[in-house]
Amino acid sequence: MTDGLPPGLRASPRRVHGPFGRALIAGGLIAGLMTGGFSLGAAVADEVEIDLTSARSLAIQAVQSGDMGAAITIAQRLIARDPKDALAQQILATAALNTGELDTARVAVRRAYGAAQTDRQRHEAAKLAAIIAAEQGRGLALRYWLRQAGENSPTQQERALAVSALNTVRDASPWETRLRFSVSPSDNVNGGSDRPYNVIDGRPEVGMLDGDARALSGVEARLGVDTSYMLNRSARAQTRLTFDLDLQRTRLSDSARKQAVTLSGSDFARSAIGLGVEHLRADASGRGAWSYGATLGLSDDSNDTGRSLSLSVDRIQRLSESTRLSFGAEWTLDETVSGTDALQRIPRLWMGLSQRLENGASLGLSISAYEVQSPSGQRARHGGVAQVSYTPASSIGPFDLSGALGAGVTRYPDYRVGFIAPDGGRQDSSVFGQVSVGFKEVSWAGFAPEMTLRISRTDSNISRFDSTETGILFGLKSQF
Repeated sequence: MTDGLPPGLRASPRRVHGPFGRALIAGGLIAGLMTGGFSLGAAVADEVEIDLTSARSLAIQAVQSGDMGAAITIAQRLIARDPKDALAQQILATAALNTGELDTARVAVRRAYGAAQTDRQRHEAAKLAAIIAAEQGRGLALRYWLRQAGENSPTQQERALAVSALNTVRDASPWETRLRFSVSPSDNVNGGSDRPYNVIDGRPEVGMLDGDARALSGVEARLGVDTSYMLNRSARAQTRLTFDLDLQRTRLSDSARKQAVTLSGSDFARSAIGLGVEHLRADASGRGAWSYGATLGLSDDSNDTGRSLSLSVDRIQRLSESTRLSFGAEWTLDETVSGTDALQRIPRLWMGLSQRLENGASLGLSISAYEVQSPSGQRARHGGVAQVSYTPASSIGPFDLSGALGAGVTRYPDYRVGFIAPDGGRQDSSVFGQVSVGFKEVSWAGFAPEMTLRISRTDSNISRFDSTETGILFGLKSQF
């Protein structure tokens, strides 16, 4: 036995149900607590003339010998003396688990985790809590405690075991859910102009822009939920039912509220939901896969309510051990059911290439092209975007870094400004860049804060659409 612990100090493998199996019991459940730096002074246990160290030893021996009743009795006496005795709580949870008293075990292990003082103690308590959650069939709690076990792992090997168990649980469950949340202060939440005048290239007319058309500062908050349910699965294919929710809210700054003429934060609110089906089929060679999707969507964007149908096809191809190619197409039918806009058709193509460099860094390139076919000349357009991204091979101190640079063009061939039709329509070009910094040393349950600095510049032949935006996005990123 690698940790030198007798079998009695481990949770019984035959009681562990669920797909992660023995990965959860790869270490002693109590070993870390005994070596975690507890002070074992010569206090006298209630009604028992032995010191505290001896009482704990008796409780452990009781677990080793299978006398769970005695272990529970001694642990309860120790807890009566000190409810924050993490070792006693861990012993009680272990013994209660082995006698089938799962509610008692559940409460005790949560208290053991709360009283733990080191990563080792928290890791062992979280591992035991995961086993208890599996016994009770509490799927969300199981994932939570596996995340805590991975978060507090004293060694990389134990972290890998916890992450492997979490991935196994994910793969076995028909449900998959991911949350997204971010808060982003920005100096231009409305994409407004950075100039007070409206000038059209090649035209003598000059107009004045009101406060609504100029850049407004504020804070954007976004919440997203992506959930899917496995309908069918085979060795090479799977079909999922998907549900997506995206909420965006904006709060204008005091100066923006004074500048705005008719706009308020509610005018930038957006809510969207989507229900769809996705089918993934891998090649027999294992080097690539096709993905097909269909989604029905409803959206509420300020004063416009819309509905949409999207069809997509994707291809992922492994060109070599270090190179991945992806490409795809999407066709969207978007209809506004309130407001002034009508039916729009939006075809889109994209391609991406990712390369793992010899030094371990990652380099990515993506390009996309789209067209918005609309009866409104103010909205009909076509354009494209290209982006290159880079992620260093290793962290820089306590920080994980990544960056991206890109450029895009958009053409509105039938755009008009009042009665004026600019030569060639409206023509916008943009450049952008971002740097993301992850704080890996500050995390909770495997989620670490991440900050992204974004800067973009758009130039247009209509100065109303010349704009600059600088924003900082704060969010959370899962480390496993």
